Amino acid sequence: MRTRSKVHALLLVTAFAAAPGWVTANPDDTDQTGRSLAELSLDMINPFGSVFAVYNRYEYTQFQGDLTGADDQVRQNVDVTASWPFLLDSGKRIVARMTFPVSLGEPTLFTVERDYVEWAIRQEADNLADGLPWFDGHGALGDIEWDVAWGGESESGWITGIGVAGVLPTGQDGSIERDQYLLGPDLTLGRRTDWGIVGVRARHFVDVADVSNAEERITWDTNETHVSLFYAYALDNGWSLVSNPTAVFDWEAASGNEVLLPVGGGASRMFRWFGVPVKMDLELEYYVVSPDAFGPEWLARFSLSPAIIDRARP
Repeated sequence: MRTRSKVHALLLVTAFAAAPGWVTANPDDTDQTGRSLAELSLDMINPFGSVFAVYNRYEYTQFQGDLTGADDQVRQNVDVTASWPFLLDSGKRIVARMTFPVSLGEPTLFTVERDYVEWAIRQEADNLADGLPWFDGHGALGDIEWDVAWGGESESGWITGIGVAGVLPTGQDGSIERDQYLLGPDLTLGRRTDWGIVGVRARHFVDVADVSNAEERITWDTNETHVSLFYAYALDNGWSLVSNPTAVFDWEAASGNEVLLPVGGGASRMFRWFGVPVKMDLELEYYVVSPDAFGPEWLARFSLSPAIIDRARP
């Protein structure tokens, strides 16, 4: 499985490196609102940007942990996020986002009672016997994430926003689904500068209802804090340096398994593909803190995201 995944990664890197040969990437090229590709690139990173876009991300994750066989586990997933900004008369925006995650194979620990994936292992790490077998869950739609937020950018460049985020129990693989509705606050603080953009987005999720059947009621709770960095340093010819890691603190996890803290970044390029502005990113992250029993060690992310409509004007 690792060999096949490495081939996929090599193809992605090759396509990324070859992009200058088959696309147009004049940073001074403008859209229907008169904004350049460089400006659009930063706007697509801004959580309260004006671009209606579809973000297509492929992620490859290598795991580690104290459990036997943990170091041999990998995960591949594809996430598709649609982002709809609505410009208000006040200059602020309401932004609605929805993410459709598709698992291409989830490392799963097998027991007679139930199956355990990453988040479940974090919670039950003290109660799991070592030496249990692993298997890959089948490809399936995961739990859909959504958020609606109000905010915007001030004349001095400060970006602020507040909203609500949630998760719907739409998972089609019994091993990875939580069977819970999750809900919580969504806060954003950042700033656009003369060199790029930087900021953080914090969300907190708790379970508010479960959809498990009466014969098999769930026994777990969800209480997680997610803090995401968004950063871009603009370079020439449509290129920029980017970093978008997400740290997680799981308040329900066993001791030593609460924190996931990645660091890293990569490169991004904005170009036109058949006339459509497209943002392509390649990033690599290393987890400086990861759960003891089982958690991610490395993550590679490739994204190809078209900017469909620019709503910089009413």
